Amino acid sequence: MPTPLELRERGEQARKRGDLHAAQRHYEQAVAEMRTSGDQLKFAHTIRHLGDVHRQQKHWPEAESCYIEALGIYRTHPSPNALDVANAVRAYAVLKSDTGEDEEARPLWIESRDVYQSLGIQAGVDEYNRRFGGN
Repeated sequence: MPTPLELRERGEQARKRGDLHAAQRHYEQAVAEMRTSGDQLKFAHTIRHLGDVHRQQKHWPEAESCYIEALGIYRTHPSPNALDVANAVRAYAVLKSDTGEDEEARPLWIESRDVYQSLGIQAGVDEYNRRFGGN
């Protein structure tokens, strides 16, 4: 029986191959096993990736549920990794943009841009600037 981290890795490999159905299955198994683990940050990271797979498949409600859960953990954890938080916020912003919810998306884009900027990750800042013209 694979460990949750092995399942997560299998999900990532399937996603890289473009096999979103297999990726979803592996991530769902990892999430189910990690949900009650003591490592809530790894769980949040994994469920965010499951949300990404759902978003790629246009499973909007499922993706949103994953992102909300991941962000809930990150926002209440005493010391989350700032890059993981930025990536989760960005993923939720992409979902909101993809579904035409621009008013909800914009503050998320701003938040992710600000964190990326503080971390010196220019690609995150550039993505925001491409979408909003640097405003």
